[in-house]
Amino acid sequence: MLTLLGTWRWNGKTSRQHTQITKHSETKRQNIVKSGKSGHVSPAIVEKFLAGMHYPAKKEKIVDNARSKDAPKDVMNLINKFSDKTYNSPIDVAKEIGKIG
Repeated sequence: MLTLLGTWRWNGKTSRQHTQITKHSETKRQNIVKSGKSGHVSPAIVEKFLAGMHYPAKKEKIVDNARSKDAPKDVMNLINKFSDKTYNSPIDVAKEIGKIG
């Protein structure tokens, strides 16, 4: 297994990306860890862990989908704060993130 680590600064926040590549299965796993003063997780980051999801979806389904894709703790913490309702599209998810953040 090969592990790559990259760190960069953007808008005054530090982000790290860990990439693990498994030679045998040819799979790539990315965990994005956001750090900074605000601890903000963007809708784009959340969408990476909800890619391929079918809508409409209840909060429980969104949580299960993100968990199955090994979403990092900061993403899971945010999703767990969602209102217990049905989301009709990724736009609804982004709006919910805006309400929480």
